[in-house]
Amino acid sequence: MPRLLNNDTEIGFNTDGMYLKHTQVIPDDFLDTLKSERHAKAALRASEYDRVCSVPAFVVDLWMRQGFDYYRESARACVQRLRDQGLEAFITTPKRV
Repeated sequence: MPRLLNNDTEIGFNTDGMYLKHTQVIPDDFLDTLKSERHAKAALRASEYDRVCSVPAFVVDLWMRQGFDYYRESARACVQRLRDQGLEAFITTPKRV
């Protein structure tokens, strides 16, 4: 399985003052793997501990700063938030959660 690189935080200064820039490299082969997993699960019966999404660290950090606690929310809430924000590529199941 392809691995994600660490998320990075850049600290800089501009005319407005100090800023933080958060980035994370997400390789295309990682997204391709998630897409393949999503298509493969379409024909399989869901188990009790199926992975429904794979959320990158920078998205989790952003959600936490916005007040959405990824670690306490349900899988359904996380999948819905990914859909609402146009991040369907990180959903690993075609099934309804």
